[in-house]
Amino acid sequence: MAPAPRGDEIRVRFATTGDKYEIRTDLHSSVLMQTCPPRSYGSFCPVAQASEVVAQRWVPLILREIMVGYHRFNEIRHALPLISPSVLSQRLKSLEDDGVIRRRRDPDGVTYHLTASGEELRPIVDALGHWARKWVTRDYRSYELDAGVLMWSLRRHVLPERFPRGRTVLHFQLEGEPRRRRYWWIVVQRGEEEDVDVCMTDPGHPVTLTVSTKLRTLVDVLMGDATLREVLRQGLVTVEGDRALARRFETLLQFDESHSFTGETRRDAAVAIGQMAAG
Repeated sequence: MAPAPRGDEIRVRFATTGDKYEIRTDLHSSVLMQTCPPRSYGSFCPVAQASEVVAQRWVPLILREIMVGYHRFNEIRHALPLISPSVLSQRLKSLEDDGVIRRRRDPDGVTYHLTASGEELRPIVDALGHWARKWVTRDYRSYELDAGVLMWSLRRHVLPERFPRGRTVLHFQLEGEPRRRRYWWIVVQRGEEEDVDVCMTDPGHPVTLTVSTKLRTLVDVLMGDATLREVLRQGLVTVEGDRALARRFETLLQFDESHSFTGETRRDAAVAIGQMAAG
C-alpha cells in the first residue's frame, strides 16, 4: 500500500474509464490554501493575472469614475452609492499597490489619479461598455434605476462655461420616485473657478430652473437612446424658471455620442485600442 502524500506533494494517478485514460491528481487542500492568495487564480495565464487586478468587484467602476474626472474619495462614493466606504478604501489601496493608480495629497485633501498602467486600461474599460451595450444591455430592472447614480452621472455632462456667471441652481423633480429620492439640486458655480455640485437636500439658494421629468427619461438620454432635444419637444422634460436660461437649457448639458464611457472621444479611444493591439 502506497504511503499517504505529505502536505507538499502532488500524487498523479492514471485511471481508465472504458477505453479512455484520465489523469487525476491528489493535492492536499492545505497546499492550495498556503500558496494561493484569496484573489489569485493560481495561474501564469496573463488573462488570469490581469483579472486578479481589474476584475475584482467594483474595480472597473472605480476606474471609470477616476477616468471621467472623479478623483476624491467622496466623489467616487457618491457616484457608486452601493459601495461601502470600507470596500472602496480596500479597492483603492489594492489598485495603488498594483500600480494602477497613485494617491496624491494636496492642500484640499487626498486625490486618486491613474498611472501610466491605469491609463492603458482606459480603452479596455470603454470597450467593456460598448460590449455590454451590444450584447448584455436589456430593459432595466427597477433596482438598476438609481436616482443617485443618475444625478452624479448627469453632473459630468454639465457645461459650466455655458452658464451665467455666479451661482445657478437647477432643481430636478423626478416624477414617481419615492419622496426622499425625488428631489435633487445641481449647483453650478461660475467665476474665477468653476464647480458643479450635486445635493440631495435643498442647498438653501434661490432656484434658477426647475426641471421635471421621469428618472427613466433622463437615463435614456444619458445612454443615447433619446436626445435631450427630443424629450424636450415631446414634453417628457419640462423646464420652468429663468426664461432666457430655460430657452437654451439644451445647450447647458452635453450628451455627445462622440465621447466614450471613460470621458475621451471615440476617436481617441479607437486609436488607443489600435496602439495596444499593435504593441
